[in-house]
Amino acid sequence: LRMRQSSIPFTKPIAVAPVGTKPANGRSQILVAMEQMLPKEQEAGGKYRPTLSAILEQFSDVLATSDEDLGRTSVIRHAIHTGDAKPVRCSPRRIAYHQRAQVETL
Repeated sequence: LRMRQSSIPFTKPIAVAPVGTKPANGRSQILVAMEQMLPKEQEAGGKYRPTLSAILEQFSDVLATSDEDLGRTSVIRHAIHTGDAKPVRCSPRRIAYHQRAQVETL
């Protein structure tokens, strides 16, 4: 089975900003996302809220805060170069004990 990237259907086009840039309203998006992730009953008295807020702000460029943040990007290309190696075919199950010796000789 071979898939091409162009054959994957995507419903919404996604604009990708350069890595490390922060949107103008990034701080408010982080706070809204934090409120959604940490409901009032799981707050632990608000003890960890400043720490969580600092972590979310620090890594805001790699965290998705809405469905629009997720999608396809052209910033990074990924390829696995295998050369002329054959595909490895494995059974999806464990090999029975009495068949292991036979498999090890292959």
